[in-house]
Amino acid sequence: MTQTLPFSLTLKPVGSTCNLDCSYCYYLAGDTGCGSPMDFRTLDKSIKNHIQSQPKHAKAVDFIWHGGEPLLRGRDFYLHAFQQQQHWAGNKSIANTFQTNGTLINHQWAQLFKTHNVMVGVSIDGPNLLNDISRIDKSGHSSFEKTVRGINLLKEHEVEFNTLTVINNRTYHHGAKIYQFLKDTGSTYLQFQPCIDHELDRRSDYDWSLNGEQWGRFLCDVFDQWCQEDIGKVHVQFFENCLMMLMGHPSQMCHHSEVCGQQLMLEKDGQTYSCDHYHYDDYQLGNALDNSLQELVAGGQQRTFAENKRDRLSQTCLSCDFLPLCNGGCPKYRMNFEEQQQGVSQLCDGYRMFFTYALPRLLKMVDAMNRGYSAKFYQLF
Repeated sequence: MTQTLPFSLTLKPVGSTCNLDCSYCYYLAGDTGCGSPMDFRTLDKSIKNHIQSQPKHAKAVDFIWHGGEPLLRGRDFYLHAFQQQQHWAGNKSIANTFQTNGTLINHQWAQLFKTHNVMVGVSIDGPNLLNDISRIDKSGHSSFEKTVRGINLLKEHEVEFNTLTVINNRTYHHGAKIYQFLKDTGSTYLQFQPCIDHELDRRSDYDWSLNGEQWGRFLCDVFDQWCQEDIGKVHVQFFENCLMMLMGHPSQMCHHSEVCGQQLMLEKDGQTYSCDHYHYDDYQLGNALDNSLQELVAGGQQRTFAENKRDRLSQTCLSCDFLPLCNGGCPKYRMNFEEQQQGVSQLCDGYRMFFTYALPRLLKMVDAMNRGYSAKFYQLF
């Protein structure tokens, strides 16, 4: 089968190695890329493979550096990576994104990011008390001050950054406080990730997972804050994705796409998986040192993985008015791995709550946008 769609690649140069010990981390329970960090041979071959595996019509190639904590691999490693990217880029542009806890960012890192036009995603879960409920270092100490220091250095060096905030069952009721904190910190692009502490990944007896009602309450609280004065100024990924889908555009969030499978994960030893959240043996596609990534992403195993998201929807989903906006959510959130069955998402009630609550305003925003106005003028229509 010939691959015709561009795809993203999440690279794990240090595997699950991290300087933090986040309680809900889905990746630390089992390190799929054993041994030393990614070596330069694997790096070089993976970069060439990723660029050359993109379809000819693709104008940009995305590299997402993740972990663990990717900065632990050191600046020289990434300087070499950037050089290799340019060597093989041809007529394509290269986009680099780092997802980091921010604690290791200093002036040298910030300058490197600025020089090479890197987008930096910083993981932070809110103000100090909420962040440190689960985001602590290996010694049990707070990570908050170091993360905020990293954000301030990014701002000082004018590095483009956004924030990723995990919402768990001990923080969900602080939606307004978390939103205001992220604004005050200087983030203008906010991503909120619901915590589903899956049984295959759980690191302790405590389950950090949200239920649907908790997730819905958080979304509604943040939506109210956003609607007050921030539409067009603060970009909340989920809300703006809803607007784009209501206008007929495909989802930019894999969770809410009709099918998935365009975001491969590459481990430090070159092993490649269907998705960053499916780092299990059953979802291993092959090794990038031996296989074309184009063949892996277009192959039968990955096509089945991608289409199962749509083809295995429950009857509840198929009869739901909100299916065009939700598409059943992430398959992992509706998957019983022991029985290999998919049901309704654990967050279904939350999405129903949010769409019921927010759609009247979202549809007015769409009306304003279709008339050529900003969504912030929705109250005029």
